[in-house]
Amino acid sequence: MANYEEHYQKSIDALTKLIQEKKEIPTEKEWNILAGENGYLTSQSLKFITDDKFQDLCRRIYKEYKKQEKEKKTNEHMA
Repeated sequence: MANYEEHYQKSIDALTKLIQEKKEIPTEKEWNILAGENGYLTSQSLKFITDDKFQDLCRRIYKEYKKQEKEKKTNEHMA
Protein backbone atom coordinates (compact mmCIF):
# COMPACT_ATOMS: atom_id res chain seq x y z
CA MET A 1 0.00 0.00 0.00
CA ALA A 2 1.34 3.41 -0.89
CA ASN A 3 2.24 5.83 1.89
CA TYR A 4 -0.63 8.21 1.08
CA GLU A 5 -3.12 5.32 1.28
CA GLU A 6 -1.77 4.37 4.70
CA HIS A 7 -1.98 7.99 5.82
CA TYR A 8 -5.57 8.21 4.58
CA GLN A 9 -6.56 4.94 6.28
CA LYS A 10 -4.88 5.99 9.53
CA SER A 11 -6.87 9.23 9.44
CA ILE A 12 -10.18 7.51 8.68
CA ASP A 13 -9.55 4.96 11.45
CA ALA A 14 -8.87 7.77 13.93
CA LEU A 15 -11.97 9.67 12.81
CA THR A 16 -14.06 6.51 13.15
CA LYS A 17 -12.68 5.84 16.63
CA LEU A 18 -13.39 9.43 17.68
CA ILE A 19 -16.98 9.20 16.44
CA GLN A 20 -17.48 5.87 18.22
CA GLU A 21 -16.04 7.14 21.50
CA LYS A 22 -17.90 10.47 21.52
CA LYS A 23 -21.03 9.01 19.93
CA GLU A 24 -21.33 12.23 17.96
CA ILE A 25 -19.86 13.89 14.89
CA PRO A 26 -16.91 16.21 15.55
CA THR A 27 -16.78 19.70 14.12
CA GLU A 28 -14.18 20.44 11.47
CA LYS A 29 -12.36 22.61 13.99
CA GLU A 30 -12.22 19.77 16.54
CA TRP A 31 -10.99 17.34 13.92
CA ASN A 32 -8.38 19.71 12.51
CA ILE A 33 -6.90 20.30 15.97
CA LEU A 34 -6.69 16.55 16.57
CA ALA A 35 -5.33 16.00 13.07
CA GLY A 36 -2.62 18.60 13.59
CA GLU A 37 -1.60 17.13 16.93
CA ASN A 38 -1.45 13.55 15.64
CA GLY A 39 -0.42 13.85 12.01
CA TYR A 40 -3.78 12.93 10.48
CA LEU A 41 -5.23 14.39 7.31
CA THR A 42 -7.20 17.60 7.85
CA SER A 43 -10.86 17.96 6.98
CA GLN A 44 -9.87 19.79 3.77
CA SER A 45 -7.64 16.90 2.71
CA LEU A 46 -10.33 14.34 3.49
CA LYS A 47 -12.84 16.41 1.49
CA PHE A 48 -10.49 16.46 -1.48
CA ILE A 49 -9.76 12.72 -1.35
CA THR A 50 -13.33 11.55 -0.78
CA ASP A 51 -14.95 14.24 -2.93
CA ASP A 52 -17.45 14.69 -0.13
CA LYS A 53 -18.12 17.27 2.54
CA PHE A 54 -16.44 16.51 5.87
CA GLN A 55 -19.77 16.44 7.73
CA ASP A 56 -21.24 14.04 5.15
CA LEU A 57 -18.24 11.74 5.52
CA CYS A 58 -18.70 11.81 9.30
CA ARG A 59 -22.41 11.10 8.96
CA ARG A 60 -21.69 8.02 6.84
CA ILE A 61 -19.19 6.77 9.43
CA TYR A 62 -21.67 7.46 12.25
CA LYS A 63 -24.53 5.69 10.42
CA GLU A 64 -22.32 2.64 9.83
CA TYR A 65 -21.33 2.63 13.50
CA LYS A 66 -24.98 2.80 14.60
CA LYS A 67 -25.87 0.00 12.18
CA GLN A 68 -23.13 -2.21 13.61
CA GLU A 69 -24.26 -1.43 17.17
CA LYS A 70 -27.83 -2.39 16.29
CA GLU A 71 -26.70 -5.65 14.68
CA LYS A 72 -24.55 -6.41 17.71
CA LYS A 73 -27.51 -5.92 20.06
CA THR A 74 -29.73 -8.05 17.84
CA ASN A 75 -27.15 -10.85 17.84
CA GLU A 76 -26.80 -10.67 21.63
CA HIS A 77 -30.55 -11.06 22.07
CA MET A 78 -30.61 -14.08 19.75
CA ALA A 79 -27.77 -15.85 21.58
